[in-house]
Amino acid sequence: MKRLICTKMSFLKLLLCGLVLILPITHSFAQTKLLTGKSTEAIAREASKDVGKMESSFQGTKGAPIMILEEVHNSRAGQIEHAITLVRLYERYGLRHIALEGYLKERPEIKTNWFAKASRGLSSAVKARVVVRLLKEGEISCAEFMKLVYEDLILCPIEIAKEYAVELPVEAAGAPMLYLLKIAQQSLTERHIPKLQGLQKEMEKLDAEKDIEIYQKKVREMFDYILAADPWAQAQAKRIQDVDAIKTMSGEQHVALIEEIVNRAKKLSVKIEPEEKRAMERYLAFWRGRVTASKTMVLSTQEIADRPDVSIIVMVIGAAHTEGMCDMLKKAGRSFAVITPSSFGNEEEINNLTWEMLERKYKRLSIYSEGFTEGFLKAFSLSEQKKPEPVLSEPWFQGKAELYLFTERIARHVLGPPSPPGGGVPPFNFPDDAFNGRWISIDPGRIVFIPASEDEVKTVLFPAVLNPNDPTRRTEIWVKAGLTVPIVPSQERESVESMLRRALTEVKSMKLDKRPEDPGGRVQITLNTTAGYAPTREAVAAIHIGR
Repeated sequence: MKRLICTKMSFLKLLLCGLVLILPITHSFAQTKLLTGKSTEAIAREASKDVGKMESSFQGTKGAPIMILEEVHNSRAGQIEHAITLVRLYERYGLRHIALEGYLKERPEIKTNWFAKASRGLSSAVKARVVVRLLKEGEISCAEFMKLVYEDLILCPIEIAKEYAVELPVEAAGAPMLYLLKIAQQSLTERHIPKLQGLQKEMEKLDAEKDIEIYQKKVREMFDYILAADPWAQAQAKRIQDVDAIKTMSGEQHVALIEEIVNRAKKLSVKIEPEEKRAMERYLAFWRGRVTASKTMVLSTQEIADRPDVSIIVMVIGAAHTEGMCDMLKKAGRSFAVITPSSFGNEEEINNLTWEMLERKYKRLSIYSEGFTEGFLKAFSLSEQKKPEPVLSEPWFQGKAELYLFTERIARHVLGPPSPPGGGVPPFNFPDDAFNGRWISIDPGRIVFIPASEDEVKTVLFPAVLNPNDPTRRTEIWVKAGLTVPIVPSQERESVESMLRRALTEVKSMKLDKRPEDPGGRVQITLNTTAGYAPTREAVAAIHIGR
């Protein structure tokens, strides 16, 4: 027996070294008015037709109906599908309020007057196309998309900083699996020793850094073998390691599962080290905090739903909140419907944000770490936040949106029919302050018109100054843009839903890269305008803007 105990401890130490390499870490965190005579369920089904699924609903008697849109934070397709649902709710059912998880009551109000100023002179259709581009890139969420496209839409903060700040450290994320491993070890017998010793010898021969893939495979094999000794521990481990199942588990289910594991360990008198207990306590604290946050978000949303000017309200939340929220709304007699995007559970990994991109989003940074965005971000101060909050107020995002909008305005004015204006020389009838944005400044006098060539459309070439009012971060970037698709009147009548559907098709067929540009260094800002961005005039001039 002593030999068995010693062997168990040896295997455990070896496994703990490799555990962090194989554990998935999840930060997933979400008077009834029958509008036009339709029930809440009917409205949800119609608004999400072809792009979402109505999962559940309840018809209550208090306040405006509440549409709960579950989102997966790293899914670009899901965000576009929800944007289509929101557009329908806005246009057909008077949606003007979106209650947004991650928007803190302590934060300043999100304002978009900077966007209105930067886009002056552009039609609503063109402005929407620029915002669709930012949504397609993955820089903004469906709720932020709506705020930029529809000026009268209100984003409502429903979280408080104290609850939102609860974190799940990396060392705590592995606590449940460690507990299960120790529980399973209780069932090991002498017959398990030869196999475990064999695996241990194989692992000792490997270099954990050079042979990382083989080493991880062996760690997983030993891990699974030990868990198999205890069917209960094995079953719970499968639940925790099932990425799709984890996405749909509510906060309450997470808490219940972890409490069950802790109680099982106590019942079997499993020896748990003090630091391991603290890690599990932090894991539980995180999920209990999210459950408390659910209550706060529901109460905040109910207050909005009771306002006389609100006919319908949407909550955009992570799936972990849904079950608890639905229970609370039902008890309060509130009408609600839960909608998930059609792509939920069916997303192609190549189309989704990577973990690195999601981590950048948690810090309210651009998801792109390469391409023109890499140098672009250096011109702006960076946020220190740890969770995905709205980025509409972030300087880097406002600067990027201004740059896209200014590029679009210049290309349309100088290159669109009849062109070029002002006798074909700068400033092309632009006033001196036409492009004095909040974060981007462009001198119309430095815009150069380049006639079409045999293999390239006519283009404009000009420098843009990033963060012009900060001498320490002031940076110059060069832009080249052309109208690769002719401007025709019918495009100005295209619906926002049509734009989003085209973007959804593109996202599903396009692998996400670390840079927003295509392999040729181009950004398709709108249906008509293609642009290239580079740090020097020579570099940007070399970007091909073809027919």
